[in-house]
Amino acid sequence: MRVCIVTTAFPRWAGDDRGAFILEAARALHREGLFVRVIAMHSPSARTRETMDGVEVIRPRYLWPESLEMLQKEGGGLPEMWRKRRLARWAILPFCVAHTLAVMRYARDCDIIHANWTLSAVAAWAGRVWHRRPMLAMVHGSDIYQAAQIRPVRFFTRLALARCARVLAPSRSLADATIALGIPPNRVEVIPNGVDTDRFRPGLDEREPIILFVGSLIPRKGVSFLIRSMVQVSRTLPEFRLVIAGEGSLRSDLVALAESLGLADRICFVGLQPPNAISEWMRRARLFVLPSIEEGLGVVILEALASGTPCVGSHVGGIPDAISPDVGMLVPPADEYALSQAIIRLLADEEAWRTMSRHARARALEHYAWAHSAKRLTEIYQEILNGDA
Repeated sequence: MRVCIVTTAFPRWAGDDRGAFILEAARALHREGLFVRVIAMHSPSARTRETMDGVEVIRPRYLWPESLEMLQKEGGGLPEMWRKRRLARWAILPFCVAHTLAVMRYARDCDIIHANWTLSAVAAWAGRVWHRRPMLAMVHGSDIYQAAQIRPVRFFTRLALARCARVLAPSRSLADATIALGIPPNRVEVIPNGVDTDRFRPGLDEREPIILFVGSLIPRKGVSFLIRSMVQVSRTLPEFRLVIAGEGSLRSDLVALAESLGLADRICFVGLQPPNAISEWMRRARLFVLPSIEEGLGVVILEALASGTPCVGSHVGGIPDAISPDVGMLVPPADEYALSQAIIRLLADEEAWRTMSRHARARALEHYAWAHSAKRLTEIYQEILNGDA
């Protein structure tokens, strides 16, 4: 079977973290014996064509000179770029044209198209008169929670998803939001993202006194609430420090906030980290925190679970799908007091922490190993090709 994965987020080069989980999914499908071709977004210095671990990758240029290709310049996805950078809005149209033309050209000799994020689904639908291949789409969060709230975008999102044989979502919450757009429930299925359980695995039993956040420093990640919660955490557990791994439009504001609260010596901003470094931070930390106010699922939670690292997360979106009571705690979003109390409670109880650590690893192996997702995806592809979808 030949699968064409179309995506707006994908690693620009080896070791890049942009859309790294899409590459992991492609690798898992390749291990299942499928031919996998990926059509992704080009960025300055990235190759237009290469093979990554057996996966063919094509990144069509969409602007000249390439320095103008800014849509992946910052983390947070296209909705964040649209909100923060006016010039990025002008780049969307030529990218959409290049993306659609690439699908028309490179999907014709594949059996099925798997679009990630709704913009890729629109490109696959727009080029269908030429490639004539069945398609399915996977939504990931910002494309439904944010982009689809813009009226013209919402119209094309519904149009494209309605033409898909199947629409996949990584969490029940995101599946419900997709159904609310008007997509028939019988064509929507929950398929969680996976995690590399070999790369992300427990380290030594004795962890460092580190509370870890990994993600884009943008408003919907709620990092300001985590920083504010550290005032109380530091009073109760003075040996712990917060490590923030990631970049984004709010970095300077968050650094200033930490300084204004007298926490500059307890909060460390380490910037963007490659996947291997993230796995090392996960092994070192005693607790992972994701204080988002909006989240499709959060691949970083799965990485923490696979590392045997208990989690605290906001009770929003797909986070409750991953954080069960035996691996961590959920708190109301944007509630710094509840966040601080959950952090203190988990870190102060050594026996509970060790139990959660064991359960976290077991949960990742049982529910989120990439082999499980790849097997189900392969079954879905076959169902669609057999006309069963």
